[in-house]
Amino acid sequence: MDKNKELKLEPYTSVTVESLSEAGDFLESILLSDYELKPKNIDKPVIFYGAGSLGKMAKDFFDYLNLPFLYVVDKNADKYKADEFWQNIKIVRPDEVAASDKKNCLLVICIVTTPLMALRDELKNNGWEDLAFFYDLSEAYYERHPISNGWFVNNFSEQEKNSIRKVFSLLADETSRAHYAQFLAWRKLRVELLFSDLEINNDNRFFIPEVVDVLRSDEVFVDCGAHHGSVTQKFFKFANYAYKDIFAIEPDKINFAILENKLKDTPNVNFINCALSDQNGEGRFYQGFDFASKLNERGDDLVRIATLDSLNIPATFIKTHLEGGDLPALKGALKTIQTYRPIIAVTIYHNADGVWETPFFLMNHADNFRYYIRLHSWGGTGAVLYAIPKERLKTYGKTT
Repeated sequence: MDKNKELKLEPYTSVTVESLSEAGDFLESILLSDYELKPKNIDKPVIFYGAGSLGKMAKDFFDYLNLPFLYVVDKNADKYKADEFWQNIKIVRPDEVAASDKKNCLLVICIVTTPLMALRDELKNNGWEDLAFFYDLSEAYYERHPISNGWFVNNFSEQEKNSIRKVFSLLADETSRAHYAQFLAWRKLRVELLFSDLEINNDNRFFIPEVVDVLRSDEVFVDCGAHHGSVTQKFFKFANYAYKDIFAIEPDKINFAILENKLKDTPNVNFINCALSDQNGEGRFYQGFDFASKLNERGDDLVRIATLDSLNIPATFIKTHLEGGDLPALKGALKTIQTYRPIIAVTIYHNADGVWETPFFLMNHADNFRYYIRLHSWGGTGAVLYAIPKERLKTYGKTT
């Protein structure tokens, strides 16, 4: 690509990119854009598209806010009709939708497991006139519900642009830089960069090959935001069930009860019921929101908060998935990180911190690590920053 050619990125489009090495050109185009996205307001009857995990989250969201929706459309409608979760909810195949509904209703897309622009265009071609992605809509109700996916970012200041460029330059490989450009393009412009050699893999979230290749049999795995224990169970698999200790940390009391019951027979698992942050004490918390439970000043409950440093865990692998609380938790874990030099896997897609502040913080405080970014679903969702101590790479014969 001609380096002097100005790249024009139009919002809500897709762009196919042949080479990962072109990510830097697209980064500059993204940074120079002054287009600002706005949340979508509901102004007509709603229909959901997608009955999977995000569709279920959308239903819980609408139920909590007492917002009505008409029914759900899914290509696998017959499968989901048997799902107890959807009992008493109408689920239909796309070919069963009336033309009048396609004209008069808002279709809320509740899928992030496939390229989103292609899906949107397919639905438009099938007659749907008004469509919105779920997180485009949910942000309009953030004051009333804690769910957040970092779906909107403001225009960047010059300092922020330079920080993003710095993060980009310190990433370890072209794949990371391409994922980072893809992440930013969606969040800033709703442009889907489709790099021809770029894999989006949800199955290995937190356990990319670069991490799995350096796992040891004496790992002390700290699952921060353990939810119901699915990531800890993945750790068992990828570590071949050889580890020293696991610390599963979860603040939500409902999630915590499920977590304890699910992993009660697992050896050397320590359960800690608290929220992680950069201070110790108590904090307001949205309780009972399943995946979306989080520390927030508008939360109804008080929970114990603690720094990871104060828990005195000799961590060798830290994973965080804290619904936007990851940066404060990392600040409260800095002594642990600098002392024990663990592998780190941290989600960066729940709020604006992940765009550059979270990676920038780690890159400035954790020396001699290699940094990677991977997207594990589409639309910038599932974005994870990985940090691997360089000495581990040397031990296993990797280049530094």
